[in-house]
Amino acid sequence: MHKYFTKYWKSYLLGSLFLIGVNSLAAFIPQLIKKSIDLLQNNSISTEILSKSINEILLTLLASALLMAFLRTKSRHIIFGIGRQIEFDLKKAIFNHLIHLEPAFFESKKAGDLISIITNDVQSFRALGGFAILNILNSAIAFSIIVPLMWQINSTLTISFLSLVPILIIFITYFSKAIKSHQQKVTEMLGKISHFIEQNLSGIHIIKSYGQEEAEIARFQNQNNNLLQEYLHLIKARSFISPIMKVVASLGFILLLYIGGKSVIENSFSLGDFAAYSLYIERLIWPIATLGWLITIIYRVQVSAKRIQEVLSREASIKDLEDALEIEEFRESIELKSQGVTINKGQIIGLVGPIGSGKSILAKTIMRLHDCDEAEIFIDNIDIKKLKIDSLRKIINIVPQETFLFSTSIAENIAYGVDISQEEIEKFAKAACFDQEIPKFDNGYETVVGERGITLSGGQRQRVAIARALAINPVVLILDDALSSIDNHIASKILKNILELRKDKTTIFITHKLQIIENADQILVMNNFKIVEQGTHKELLEDESNFIYKQLWNKDSSLIKKGAKS
Repeated sequence: MHKYFTKYWKSYLLGSLFLIGVNSLAAFIPQLIKKSIDLLQNNSISTEILSKSINEILLTLLASALLMAFLRTKSRHIIFGIGRQIEFDLKKAIFNHLIHLEPAFFESKKAGDLISIITNDVQSFRALGGFAILNILNSAIAFSIIVPLMWQINSTLTISFLSLVPILIIFITYFSKAIKSHQQKVTEMLGKISHFIEQNLSGIHIIKSYGQEEAEIARFQNQNNNLLQEYLHLIKARSFISPIMKVVASLGFILLLYIGGKSVIENSFSLGDFAAYSLYIERLIWPIATLGWLITIIYRVQVSAKRIQEVLSREASIKDLEDALEIEEFRESIELKSQGVTINKGQIIGLVGPIGSGKSILAKTIMRLHDCDEAEIFIDNIDIKKLKIDSLRKIINIVPQETFLFSTSIAENIAYGVDISQEEIEKFAKAACFDQEIPKFDNGYETVVGERGITLSGGQRQRVAIARALAINPVVLILDDALSSIDNHIASKILKNILELRKDKTTIFITHKLQIIENADQILVMNNFKIVEQGTHKELLEDESNFIYKQLWNKDSSLIKKGAKS
């Protein structure tokens, strides 16, 4: 993770230079005050000279204070800006990495947890790259400049002040384990709550349909209460640090009053030295007091880094080979060698089988959303594992069983991934028989469909998804039960329109409505993840060995008859 910080070393160096200026001025100002107090104590100087000297010191103090304010502002602007840039870089890197991972990864990982990683966990690095590093640099520079000046004034007092540091280290070590443990639990709970909220917002219609509002409120309250309690434990562990830091730092003033006051009485320590030394201690109190916050941030980062690294270290199992080939056109055939099946260009294919027989997995495997073994699937005699994934998916598109629409307008959903005119959008909507639905919406094609297309019915969502796939106009289109929520009459119209638009292209229908694929060029029947029967509709019914297709056909026909009677 260090690379996200080291790339900004030049900016950190510039910020450090400004901090050196700030702390040099912070060390210079007490010297001016020391000088002015010593002058006021000097009775041998004339009033005129004293007044002139004091005025010069006051002007120098004013100029130094203004310059210090400017340099401090610039240092904060630069280093806090780096923290924001690191946050931006990390979010970009995580999102870019996630978007290239295979779908199987997201089936095993909660969406809310990933959202928490890309928001809450990344913020920890922003705090480290900005606030924490600013204070680490500032503390190091302040101590390196001010401590030698304190030593010069009174070495005994400085040794006594620095002896407080081991006390701080012991105290920090004692509380660090508790802070880290509670921070880990808080981070995990934030992920769980993000996932819970995401699920409830996505499934709000189901919650209301089942009257589970109060139950979900109770579940959220329970999770939120657990998070609150863990936060309180974390705050309790952290709350001791800052006050103790200040108490320990304030002990420096006690030492100053005791040792310094004694030295003033003995005339080995001037009042000017006393004032300068007190200001130096005051300058070091803030760096010491912020030590507690820095520890908290560091532990947050340790927890967050582990979660972020788990995502970034996950390599995509489906990726291009180094010498992967581009494919711009599908000229001849798709061969499923392990299944003994050849799909020729331009064919209409039906893919059927019992539920769970592997139809959807086969469809995803063809376009490498699900990976396959080497030498299993070939396009134009080229193993698909040797093709560039992007180019493969440009010629093959799938309309999946679970239709997903973006929370944008109907027009934008249809035109997703392509640059087409409004006229073309309407053309593809008509082909999917969705044009008849448009008058029902107040804003027509500009109607926003809501989260995941929730404002549309299942059949409407499927038709928008079909229109979107037709707009891409892939060489191979796979419709994975994409007509399941559409009545047979409209489904037949859509089928006719699809075949008319795609005369020279290959279309694969995965369906349980066998009437749809009755006239397909070839029907493939799957069972237990294998193609066990193949042929035309007529061939499959006439061959007595094809009992699975016959069973499916008889079942489908009886359902259609029952539907017609009702």
